[in-house]
Amino acid sequence: MASETPTVGFVVDDLGYGGAQKQLVLLARALPPRFARRVYVLSSIDAPHGSTLRADGIAVTTWPRRSGLDVGRFRALARALGADRVDIVHGFLDAANVYAYLAGRLRGKPIVLSLRNERLMLTGARARVLEWMLRRADAVTVNSEAGRAFLVGTLGVDRARAHYVPNVAPVVARAQDPVPGLIGCVGRLVDQKRIDSVLHALPLVRAKIPLACLELIGDGPNRDALRSLAGRLGVSGAVEFVGAVDNAAERIARLSCLALPSAFEGLPNAALEAVSAGVPVVASPVGDVPSIVVDGKTGVVVRDVSPQPLADAIVRALTDGALRARAQNEGPRLVRERFSQEAALRVMVPLYDTLSKRTGAAAFEATTPVLGE
Repeated sequence: MASETPTVGFVVDDLGYGGAQKQLVLLARALPPRFARRVYVLSSIDAPHGSTLRADGIAVTTWPRRSGLDVGRFRALARALGADRVDIVHGFLDAANVYAYLAGRLRGKPIVLSLRNERLMLTGARARVLEWMLRRADAVTVNSEAGRAFLVGTLGVDRARAHYVPNVAPVVARAQDPVPGLIGCVGRLVDQKRIDSVLHALPLVRAKIPLACLELIGDGPNRDALRSLAGRLGVSGAVEFVGAVDNAAERIARLSCLALPSAFEGLPNAALEAVSAGVPVVASPVGDVPSIVVDGKTGVVVRDVSPQPLADAIVRALTDGALRARAQNEGPRLVRERFSQEAALRVMVPLYDTLSKRTGAAAFEATTPVLGE
């Protein structure tokens, strides 16, 4: 018999500054009170979101991170799922998906896994293990139609078990006085985001708009290399490394444009928050980004991110008055209509209700080879 108050156990790598973490928090907090919620963190990193969850009465459990698949953390998670009487296990991010699947299956619980990009971030044997799990999970949620197409068409996940759940975009008020010429890049400082392309384009932008400058909002392993590149290009004085911030949306609202020339994406929070605030976005057409960055309406689509084409696109976003007016009018409306909290709950609540009425789709399978990787 289904519990009147099903407990959803969210499993995540950390509660740091990533987009997946933000979406987990928004979903967990938005669920109706008839769902109990617990969050299990596979590291000791629970800032900035842990305090927010706890303030809402959502229990957060953390374990220290170790390299590779840690049998001790797996066992601790499996014990916690049993002790906390979790009814549904929902993994966020690739590594957390693996732990969620193994521990959930051991407990005979329905498993929901997540895909946050239009491809897997794991490689080699770990990717093959995750592909196997995605095909056998009770459900898989994706934040983009591109990701759903990848699941079904490339990985062979049953279409009926692949659920598109739109990211929740908080309403972002446009700053009264955006900083003229201020370009922003928001996200992890990693190769995927191609922030080096924006740095290479910046001198060309400044040749036409001398006051143009760049804020890099976020942190990551490429920070020092990007700082060195800015020095070699002679634009160090026009680039600010802001680092990770608790509320990137407030800084995004001050921008004159957001640059997002990523190599791949699902649908990034930064783009949604910029469009919600009426900030023009210069973006490559990856994942579901073209569904919100509409050329000439909410931003500029750039297929070639080499310096000159990217610089031309940024200059257009900074100077085209008609484009900027359309972005301020059309962007907020588009986000309100398609990326509200209610739109996500229309998918997740019925899915959780259905899964809470049964045990997992399969018994715990093939754990010995997986744990031996």
